[in-house]
Amino acid sequence: MYELIFITVIALLITFGTGNSQAQSRDQQRSYYDRNGGFAGSSIDHGKDASFYDRSGRFSGSAIRNSDGTTSFYDKSGHFTGSSVDTTQRK
Repeated sequence: MYELIFITVIALLITFGTGNSQAQSRDQQRSYYDRNGGFAGSSIDHGKDASFYDRSGRFSGSAIRNSDGTTSFYDKSGHFTGSSVDTTQRK
């Protein structure tokens, strides 16, 4: 009985531990600079969405890539602020 519980717990730890590390390795951080070379802010790309931060590190908004090729933008309060269409030609 205890052996079955032990094996189940180990299987769950492996399953959830592996999934979490894969999600974190996908996140990419990018820094932005103004025309004078001063740090202006950063973003973290999470796959389909991205979070943006000002130069003080405060959250300033997000963007979500939609399945129809558009991107929706939201301010720091979560209010929709606009969208864009991907005009890049596909290869």
